Parts: sequence; C-alpha cells; structure tokens
Amino acid sequence: MLPDESTENGPITLRLLLPSRDIGAVIGKKGITINTIREESKSRIKISSSEQDSGSFYREVVISGDVHQVVTAVHLMAKRLEENTSNESDEVRIEVLFPNSITGAVIGKNGETIKELRSITNTQILVSHEVLFGSTDRSICITGVADDIRECIKYLARILVQNPVKGNYVPFRVNGPVPLQRGRGVMGNHPTGPSRRPIPSNPYITKNNNAPAATDTISVQKEFIGCVIGKNGIKIRQIRDLSQAQIRISSPSDDPNRTISITGSPDAVSTAKYLINYHCSPVLQD
Repeated sequence: MLPDESTENGPITLRLLLPSRDIGAVIGKKGITINTIREESKSRIKISSSEQDSGSFYREVVISGDVHQVVTAVHLMAKRLEENTSNESDEVRIEVLFPNSITGAVIGKNGETIKELRSITNTQILVSHEVLFGSTDRSICITGVADDIRECIKYLARILVQNPVKGNYVPFRVNGPVPLQRGRGVMGNHPTGPSRRPIPSNPYITKNNNAPAATDTISVQKEFIGCVIGKNGIKIRQIRDLSQAQIRISSPSDDPNRTISITGSPDAVSTAKYLINYHCSPVLQD
C-alpha cells in the first residue's frame, strides 16, 4: 500500500543520477536555472562537479529538504529536461538511487505496490534487481512526462520518510569502477558478477580506434531487442555513434534470440557491449 500525506513530515535526502549530456539543461547558463530551482523549491541541491565526475556518463544530484521541497525540485528539473527533449512524447527519464534495505517498500508483496504506483502515476518504473556496484544502492528509473514524474517522486519521498535505512549503508559513487554485468535478456561473454577488468570510467570514449579490428557477438532475447534499437532506431544509432563500432542485428526469425554482431577496435567493441548491456540492464518490470 502506498503511503499517504501523513508521512510527508521530516527532512529527506534524495539522490539522482542524470546523464552528463543532459545536466546542462538543469544547470543553465552560469547556473541560472539551478539557482532558480533552488529558490522556487526552497530545497538544498548539490550537483557533482564535472571535474569530480570527469569522464562519467552520469552526474550525481543530491536534493535535501522536506517532501514538498524535494518533490518540487525534481519536478522543476524534469520540466527543464522535458523542454529540451527531442522525443515526440515529451517523456523524460529520472534515475533515483534508493537504499536496498527499503526498496522492498517500493515493490511491495508480489509487486503490488509498484504496480499500483505505475497505475496511479502513469509512469514506467524499473527497479534494478541487484545493488549497484560497490554500494548498497539500487536504481529506480522513472520514465514519463514531468507532471507524472512529480507524482511518482512524491510517493517515493514518502516511502523514504516512512522507512529508515537499515544496516550499513554504502552509497553508490558515480566514478567508482563499473563492471560489465549480464543484463536481463542479454547473453554474451561478459561476466555475471563484478568484473576483474572494470571498464573505463568513461565508457563512451574509445582509446585506440587504430588497434586491429575485433569482433564479438551477443544474444538478446527478442522481446528485449527494442531496448537496444529504440523508437525509430534512435538508441542503436546512438550506440554506434558513441562506440564507433559497426553493429549489426540479425533479422527476426523463429529463434527466441536476436544476435548482435559488433566489429571495431577492442575499445570500440567493449564500449558497444557496455552500452547494449546498459540498455538491457537487469530491471524489475512485473
């Protein structure tokens, strides 16, 4: 059961991960936008510096205040992202870091709470199955328009107030080593657990594209191939552009899996595999 308004008293801190490519829309020229968000929401907002998270795909945003202040801040950020999105649907994505010890309160018995939350807020909510590497945080990805995201964040904030963190809490660090993991629906040569050879802290930069070409293949269950291709092929184009690898996806067939062939320098192939794994990351959808 979702918590009601009676749980909105008391201070909370909400931690977000926003893609580095989008953070400029939230900060604004000379910090004007983020300062306006601080003033309007009356919350305390800290964004990790570009030097601190140099080369990372994400920037960390920490928001503190009461429930109303934190929800207002996230809503204003989502509206800025919405104004700058190229999606026809105007949907944006917000990723929340949530302590593993209280994620069960988000999911609920047999997934009833998260199903109710999706229905009430009209958002898509994906919860990582595992904690993020080197931490006790799990990722909650929320996709929707800004107003719907506000409603979803409101309920998540109430859950934070109602459920104190238990045990030893280790927060996720953006620039910590990030291993390749087996994503839901993804089968390949990458390991299922922490990698002995962590990928570069900036997975979007290939270091030696003049190295001899390498080729690798991974298989993705066909019901998840859309996570890699994206609407009108936008995701697969981004993966090709960012990795500088040649990527081919097998045609649909009776086989339950689609094969993805990746060719390029070893770093380009590694980057492409990372991005494919990212888009098919282990999430709870049902």
